Amino acid sequence: MAKKVLTLVGRTAERAVLSEAARTDRASLVAVYGRRRVGKTHLVRAHLEPMASTFFEVIGQHQAPKEVQLANFKEQLEAVLFRHRLPELRSWREALSLLGDGVTEAAKRARGRPVVVFFDELPWMATHRSGLLPAIDHLWNARLSRVPNLAWILCGSAASFMLDRLVNAKGGLHNRITHRIRLEPLRLAEARDLLASRGLRRGTMQTLDLYMAFGGVPYYLLQVPRGSSASQAIGKLCFGRGGQLSDEFGRLFSSLFDDSGEHEKLVRACARKRSGMRRDELISAAGLKSGGRATRRLEELEAAGFLARFVPWGRKARDTSYRLIDEFSLFHLTWIEPAPPSGFGARGTKDWLSKATTPSYRAWAGYSFEGLCLEHVSEIEAALGIDETASEVGTWRYVPPRGVDAAAGAQVDLLIDRSDGIIHLCELKYAADEFVLTKAYAKQLVTKAEIFKARTKTRKDVVLTLVTTHGLKPGLWNDEVVHSVVTAEALMG
Repeated sequence: MAKKVLTLVGRTAERAVLSEAARTDRASLVAVYGRRRVGKTHLVRAHLEPMASTFFEVIGQHQAPKEVQLANFKEQLEAVLFRHRLPELRSWREALSLLGDGVTEAAKRARGRPVVVFFDELPWMATHRSGLLPAIDHLWNARLSRVPNLAWILCGSAASFMLDRLVNAKGGLHNRITHRIRLEPLRLAEARDLLASRGLRRGTMQTLDLYMAFGGVPYYLLQVPRGSSASQAIGKLCFGRGGQLSDEFGRLFSSLFDDSGEHEKLVRACARKRSGMRRDELISAAGLKSGGRATRRLEELEAAGFLARFVPWGRKARDTSYRLIDEFSLFHLTWIEPAPPSGFGARGTKDWLSKATTPSYRAWAGYSFEGLCLEHVSEIEAALGIDETASEVGTWRYVPPRGVDAAAGAQVDLLIDRSDGIIHLCELKYAADEFVLTKAYAKQLVTKAEIFKARTKTRKDVVLTLVTTHGLKPGLWNDEVVHSVVTAEALMG
C-alpha cells in the first residue's frame, strides 16, 4: 500500500535548509530544535522522507532507561537497515557502529538520492552517562562525515540540551553541526493556511482570536473542532471537561528545560509587566540571583520562543527589555490559571463565552494584539510598501520627571525608522469593528507626535500609522491625523 503523503503548510525557509542539507555531494549534520508541539517531527518527516532513498527514524522515549532506548533502536535497525534479527545491543558505541554499517550500505544503493537518519527527541536518549553523544561524535568523525549523500538530523525539544550539547558544544561535537533550524511557531498567514488545510476555514477575526489564545503552535490549532467559533473552541479546549489544553502549561517547561522551575518563574514574572522588563528587574522579580546562571535561563527562554528582547529606539543595548511573546503562556496565566474550579467542566465553555465579551477580555485582547503586531513587523512593512527600505524598528517612551504633569509623557507601541527620512509612529489597536477616531483621541495622537519630535529632536518627517483589526471608520479627523492604516488582513499577508 502506498505511503500516505504528509501535507506541510508554510515553513518555506526551514524547508530550504533541509533541502540544502539533503544535497548528495557532502554529508550534513543538522540540529533541529524548538518548543514542544511546534511541529519539528512533522517538518522532517513531511519534507525529507519523500525524497530519501532510505529514511531511518528513531524516537527517544521519555524517562526510559538506556536498555529500553537501545532495544527501540535495535528494532529500527532491523526494520529499516538490516531486515534480519540482530543480537542484543549493550552500548551506544556498539549500536552506532551497526548504524554506520547500515547507512554506508544504504548510501551505496541510493542512486543519487539522500539517505536520511533522524534522531527524534535526542535529549531523551542521550541521558547522563548514556554514552550516546560521544558515540555520535565518533561515528560522524570516523565514518559518516565521508558519506556524501547522508543527512543526519538531530532533533529535540529540550532547548538547554540542544544549545549546550550540540549547537554551542565545547567538546567532541564542537563545530560539527553543518545546519541548524530553530523552529518557531507559525506566523498568522501560515496559521490560517494550516486551519484551512484541515477544512477549518476561518475569517480574519476568528483566526486572529484563535492565534491570540494559542499562538502559532500547530498542535494547539489543530485541536480546534470543526464548526465551532473561536470562542467556542477556546472554551472547549481550555475550560471544558477533559480539555486538551487545560493543563498544557504545567507540562511545557518540564519537557523543555532541566531545572525548569527557574524558567517558569521568569515567564510568570515577565507576564506581570506587559510592557516588558529590563534584565535585572526581571531576574529580581522572579526571585533569582543575578549572574551567569540567570542569563543562561533567559537565553534558553529566548531560544524556545517564550521571551524576546526589545531595545527601545535610540537607546543602547544595556537598555534591552524582555517581553513575554508566547501567546498561550500569556493566555494561561491571564485566564486559565486564575479560573475557579466552577469555571471548568460542563459549564466551562459557557463561562468562557460570557467572559469573552467583558472589558477585561478587551483589555487582554488589546495587549495580545500589540504583541502580535510586534512579531509581525515584516508584514506591517510590506503593507506600507516599505519592505524593501532599510529601517530600524523599536519602541519609544518618555516619562517626565517627578512633579511634572504626566500628560507631558508619551509612549509609542511600535516605531519604524526608515532610512529614506520618514519615521512611522504606529498605534496598535484591537477593535471589534472599524476603529473610530474621535476628536479627543486625534488630539492625543497629534500631541504624542509633537512630544516625540521635541524630545528626540529628529529631523525626519514623523507620520502616524494605525494598525487595527478592521481598519479606520471614515471620519472628520482621519486625513488630518492618520497617514496610513494597516488591517489584520494585511498582517496575514
